[in-house]
Amino acid sequence: MSQEKIIIEGSLEGVRFYKELDIVIGPEAETPERAIIRFYGSDAENFEKLAREQGWRNCYWTYADIPALLQQAN
Repeated sequence: MSQEKIIIEGSLEGVRFYKELDIVIGPEAETPERAIIRFYGSDAENFEKLAREQGWRNCYWTYADIPALLQQAN
């Protein structure tokens, strides 16, 4: 198992959002995308379908850039 910090950015009802998630990627060769879907308790086939379920528009996920986040905090 590994833990990753993931960023999801997009818009919901016309308002931009930014979410930081700490996800756990399972040992059974689970992908980060599957772990995000599991985090939301969804049965979606992929991230795009999860986004539609959640009502997100123009969204994407990426790995957090920890050094950049630390600089922003200072």
